[in-house]
Amino acid sequence: MSNVWYGSINNRLDENKMFCDEIKVGTLMTEYYYSDRHPYEVVEVTDQKHVKVRAMDHEHVGNIEMDNNWKLVSNENNTVQEMVKRGDYWYFAQTVYANILENDDVDTKLYLAMNGIDVEKLKKNGKVTKYNRANVSFGVGEYYYDYEF
Repeated sequence: MSNVWYGSINNRLDENKMFCDEIKVGTLMTEYYYSDRHPYEVVEVTDQKHVKVRAMDHEHVGNIEMDNNWKLVSNENNTVQEMVKRGDYWYFAQTVYANILENDDVDTKLYLAMNGIDVEKLKKNGKVTKYNRANVSFGVGEYYYDYEF
C-alpha cells in the first residue's frame, strides 16, 4: 500500500490482501485503480507466486443508471495475462518479442518507447519482459465505476 492516500480509501485498504487461503483456478481477483475496481478470474496456477488471469466482463443490473450493481461474466475471448508475485506485491508480466521489430513503423517505435523497452536489448535477447506493479487482491471479484469523475 502506498504511503500517499489517494482515491477511494476503501480501495487503499483492500488492495494487496488475500481474501482466500489458496489461489486456485477459478479464484476471483480484483484490480484496484484510483477509485474504480475491475474483476479478473484465475485461469492457470503454476504456484502461489505465478498465475495467469483473464479480465471478466460486467453487465449493469438494476434500473438506476448510476447504481453500482454489476453482474460479472466470464469471457473466454478476453486476453490472458501472466502475473508474478515478488515480495509483497503482484506484477503483470508483459513480454515483448523481437518479431515486433519486423514492422519498423512509427507505432511500433512509439509503443516500445512508451513502455520503456530497450530496442537493442530486445534485438539481442529476442524478448524482453517488463513487470508492472498491480494493486490487486485475490479471493474477491468486484467491478465498481465511480460516476463522480
